[in-house]
Amino acid sequence: MVRAAALDVLRALRLGDAVLFAGAVADADIAVRIEAVRALVSVDAAEELARAAVADPSREVRVAIAKGLATVGAERLSGGLPAGSDSAAASIEAALTGLLDDPDALVRAAAYGALGTTGCPASLTTRAVAALSESAWQVRGGAATALSVADPAVAVPALAKALADANADVRKAAVLALTRHRSTEEARAALATATTDSDADVRAYAARAL
Repeated sequence: MVRAAALDVLRALRLGDAVLFAGAVADADIAVRIEAVRALVSVDAAEELARAAVADPSREVRVAIAKGLATVGAERLSGGLPAGSDSAAASIEAALTGLLDDPDALVRAAAYGALGTTGCPASLTTRAVAALSESAWQVRGGAATALSVADPAVAVPALAKALADANADVRKAAVLALTRHRSTEEARAALATATTDSDADVRAYAARAL
């Protein structure tokens, strides 16, 4: 608790640096490692976060890293990563790609959700479409979020099918993703069908998008 609190204070007062915080990622305690991840995000330490992404044994820490990568990678990967243009961006993309193979569904869901912030390059769009068929609804919801920033030609038909998902949260994620593509006629047509959904939130989001 003391070590975690110390990291929290160092982060809040902007007194730590990437070297200090990266060392705490190897701490034996989960709470300390999560605080270390938060601290690395605060100093925009993309490569240090990426190195820790798949190595940590704790699901909670890997989820925190996925969300942290989304924060630090938003600017670097927005619209897709030009090959070789930014080593940190390449590290972020590689780390998120590794987390998409995580054995834990919640980690995979967080990684797909992160792509919805950082950008979903063509190489990962196909994986996001396939993930809409995963058994865990959290992963399906994360995949829908990832497709919100993918190529509309691929994303919109997949998201339209996701509007028939049995889980209301997945359908809501699909509607929100389609909202990002509503400049296309196909997305608007799909949103129109969602205005008759059985879930009130799904109907409301679809109506607002139109």
